[in-house]
Amino acid sequence: MEHFSTQRLIVRDWATADAEDAFAIYGRDEVARWLGAPPRPAASVEAMRASLERTIARDAVAPQFGLWALELRERGAVIGAVLLRPLPGGDGEVEVGWHLNPDHWGHGYATEAARGALERAFGECGLAEVLAVVDPDNARSIAVCQRLGMTHVGQTDRYFGVTLELFRIRGEARKPGGKAPEPGGGPG
Repeated sequence: MEHFSTQRLIVRDWATADAEDAFAIYGRDEVARWLGAPPRPAASVEAMRASLERTIARDAVAPQFGLWALELRERGAVIGAVLLRPLPGGDGEVEVGWHLNPDHWGHGYATEAARGALERAFGECGLAEVLAVVDPDNARSIAVCQRLGMTHVGQTDRYFGVTLELFRIRGEARKPGGKAPEPGGGPG
């Protein structure tokens, strides 16, 4: 199911047929290093397929939230993921996040996808604010948070048991007239 689209991306549910593309993302150390403690790259395409099956089942329970595939409009290739989902133990707090195949870093896809997810969060989902949690050493993701207009709140270990930088954006922080910043602006 397609959840939203941007100028260059289609944001949709993962399918088990995406296992090879997902492994090309989550099987890489330079991605996995930012996604947990300790970092664990996907071990194989088969392990990735099993992980996708769990993601698909979890996201079916609350389809307004999820971890969704980023597909390039022009080629149909899956290049990453964007997420909009409740933080663990977060009392209803929702995070936005992004994971991209390093071959596609630096083209603005993370920023574009996250802007689309924020538009969904403040529009269809009716959220007042959205958070992002980022490893303190992940300069690329911190830069995406800044491009999104998120406010740095400080560090926290509340959500995943590791110290992370916490960012926040409120619905009223969007451009005047109720519109989010245009997708596709700047690298990220």
